[in-house]
Amino acid sequence: MIKAVTLDCWNTLIVDDDQRAEKMKAYFRAIFEENKISLIDEDINTIFSDELVLFENYVVSHRKTPNARDRAETVFRLAGIELPEERLLRVAHDCDHMALEARPPLVPGVTETLESLAESHVLGVICNTGFHGASTLREILSGHGLLPFFRHLTFSDEAGVAKPHERIFQLTLEKLGARPDETVHVGDSEPADIAGAKLAGLRTVLFTGVNGRYAEENTAHAVIDSYADLTGVLKSLDAR
Repeated sequence: MIKAVTLDCWNTLIVDDDQRAEKMKAYFRAIFEENKISLIDEDINTIFSDELVLFENYVVSHRKTPNARDRAETVFRLAGIELPEERLLRVAHDCDHMALEARPPLVPGVTETLESLAESHVLGVICNTGFHGASTLREILSGHGLLPFFRHLTFSDEAGVAKPHERIFQLTLEKLGARPDETVHVGDSEPADIAGAKLAGLRTVLFTGVNGRYAEENTAHAVIDSYADLTGVLKSLDAR
């Protein structure tokens, strides 16, 4: 019987939207120009795309998430800029809090679904952090009124381990008081959410409602593109 449901954060609960991304690019552009580096939009987009690939590869290979300071340093390195540590830390702080200035919206249907699930399941969050840390993400989720639905929230920067490492799932289940075989994990990433949760013995649901990158090729037990389908999918998994 399914007792617990854990959910990813970005593109599962909240949307990794363009507004915040563009605000961050504008912020870095100003520092590039301050350092006599003039780049067109295409160049800046390439730098951020390359940094994201490096970030994702690091997470999968090291099972840890680089923080805002490390990610900012990588962006500057790709642009050919070296900043002193004090400035890097200030940039990291600004990047972290940028999500509070341009708050990401909720994925449609999340609140209603969590409200329904919480009546019959124990709920938790398992989230890899990066530019935005645990404290900022908690504040965002609190602002959307989601915190009361969850018994525990696990963030990689606090746990010291990241998805897809099975340990971050184990830590969360310990807090939820649930076994892997009675838990389903919902997330948008095949390598982080689906592969990691399956490694830890959980059943999995790939959510493609925001990020459809893995919609066609994945190893999830089920795939949904709307939260309206989640309750039915959980019942189906429970019957297997």
